[in-house]
Amino acid sequence: MRRFRYVVADVFTDTPLTGNQLAVFTDARELDAVTMQALAKEMAFAETVFVLPPEADDADVRIRIFTPGAELPFAGHPTLGTAFVL
Repeated sequence: MRRFRYVVADVFTDTPLTGNQLAVFTDARELDAVTMQALAKEMAFAETVFVLPPEADDADVRIRIFTPGAELPFAGHPTLGTAFVL
């Protein structure tokens, strides 16, 4: 069985179990897009983020954001939540 490390964060709050839920998979190097989409569907949060190595010299990481049904090019709460987790 494969295991994946992830963090569930409550974005836009300092109170646990409130705010906008977000799952952040902190090392998605071994995951393909199909698996990312399946994991996002399984998590059933509004968005799930997968952290990857950067593709640009001036970046620290690259993220991919998925809803249960599709990949998004950008979204605010997942970007801020992932920055907090990292």
